[in-house]
Amino acid sequence: MGFGVSGGYYFNSSSLSKISSISGSIIYTLKNQAKINVNPRLFTNGKKCYLGGNFNIKYYPDRYYGIGTTQPQCDIPYISKSFDLKFQPSYYVIPEFSVGFNLAFQGERIEYEEQYKQQIEVAQQKYGSTGWNPYFMWGLGAYFTYDTRDNGFYPQKFSNFVKLSALCYVKALGSSYDVTSLTLDVRQYIPTWVGQVFAWQIYADMRIGKEVPFRMLPTLGGSDNIRGFRERKFTDNFMWEAQVEYRIPIWWRLKAAVFCSVGDVYNIYDLKYDKLKVGYGLGLRCRLNEARVNLRFDVAFNNYGEYKFMFTATEAF
Repeated sequence: MGFGVSGGYYFNSSSLSKISSISGSIIYTLKNQAKINVNPRLFTNGKKCYLGGNFNIKYYPDRYYGIGTTQPQCDIPYISKSFDLKFQPSYYVIPEFSVGFNLAFQGERIEYEEQYKQQIEVAQQKYGSTGWNPYFMWGLGAYFTYDTRDNGFYPQKFSNFVKLSALCYVKALGSSYDVTSLTLDVRQYIPTWVGQVFAWQIYADMRIGKEVPFRMLPTLGGSDNIRGFRERKFTDNFMWEAQVEYRIPIWWRLKAAVFCSVGDVYNIYDLKYDKLKVGYGLGLRCRLNEARVNLRFDVAFNNYGEYKFMFTATEAF
């Protein structure tokens, strides 16, 4: 369970599809996890230019379960102290298609109690030691977006979204490791009946490199992908998922949703298959403003007999 404050300023706009905003949150959980997050989303020059980004600081007690698609063989507590700064400016070639570049800088330090040192050494021998020592990463990349959504927060008309992104962290720029990040995000929104919407997404995330810090590896679970799993319980250098959600208006600003997702993580250098990961559940939405930003409450289950409650803002996709 966690407590926090979140908010945002949404600029007046003649178009619901391109609304400038600055949002952020300060969150503290009963597991002593603390996070400060700021997200600018700014359109300028007659909606031709876009500046997105993220600034994130975390003090995050977490657990290390190893790497791979099989049931975790270890469970080691540690503390992550990290920061993450990203800029994503882009230019709209046409109203639906934009090109841009990524600039990213992040750093992290892992701390743990002395009593777990031996367990960590055993885990490092099995999964590798990359990421346990402090590191810094500078990254440059590019991305392409095709977006016909009538609204970026809660689309209600038939629309498509496709984003392909590449980001390279290289030692020549001062990074601790050479790592390439590739992501693909495909979504579609289909109105059905009386304001109801059927939405689906296919998402893939990959890291390429001889040494990749374990917290930079793709992971499933959390509040946005394959809901119902604990985030970071299953991680590896490749993750994919497919999810669907049916959104139903109830009354005034209140809506409901049912969802289901399937996916897994793999090692692209040594493919091994295990039990496919499945998450499903339902939730409530409450619209906060005319920009269609929603408060979201979900209860999600998975095919490992676990369940999670999630309370956050904006949709999973």
